[in-house]
Amino acid sequence: MRLIYPILAIIIVLASMFTFLFFTHTIYSNLFIKTHSNEERIAQYSSGDLHLYLKLNTTKISPGEGVGIIVELFYNGTNPIYVNVSNGSVLLPSPYPCGSQVLVGLKVFKGYYTTSNISLAKPLSLYEPGTYFCPLIYAVTQYKLLQLSDQVQLIYNGRVQATLNAEISASLNGCWITNSISSLSGGKFTFFQPGVYTVEAVDYFNQTVLGYFTVT
Repeated sequence: MRLIYPILAIIIVLASMFTFLFFTHTIYSNLFIKTHSNEERIAQYSSGDLHLYLKLNTTKISPGEGVGIIVELFYNGTNPIYVNVSNGSVLLPSPYPCGSQVLVGLKVFKGYYTTSNISLAKPLSLYEPGTYFCPLIYAVTQYKLLQLSDQVQLIYNGRVQATLNAEISASLNGCWITNSISSLSGGKFTFFQPGVYTVEAVDYFNQTVLGYFTVT
């Protein structure tokens, strides 16, 4: 009888430990699934020391909800890069009507596309069509990418006009359907409808990164 009690005690302890580990694993697994089902996605394309990043804060939304998008160009070199500009400025695709001068851009497409066929797709209109009074666009004769950073200097005839982050960001939940007669006469806003959407990040150096989100 004396041997039975220690054995029973050991069995009870082992059973308790097994039960604790089982429920801990179950709870952790459920938390992991809930936390990471809409996790942030980061895609990257690198050419030498130039790294183009596309960041999505979620990959799944419902109609009316938004997706956060960040496009960033990071230069990992130890010496600055100078880019000469002949036409006075560089404007890449932007989710805003006045564009951006920071050597990166983005587009959004309805449907699933890859680098082999995205050139055939038509990007969605991300801002209301119309006439806008934009702030000053710097005249630029040269861009200077600062080493080990995402910063770029806008230079005109040797004089630094501004130092900016080579990054654009937007929180989008829909697009504009433009008037078939004139793209300047307004349009109708609609939330992203169910389906797959492709986000294309681009930069001045012809690098492209694709990301995807789904509306359910």
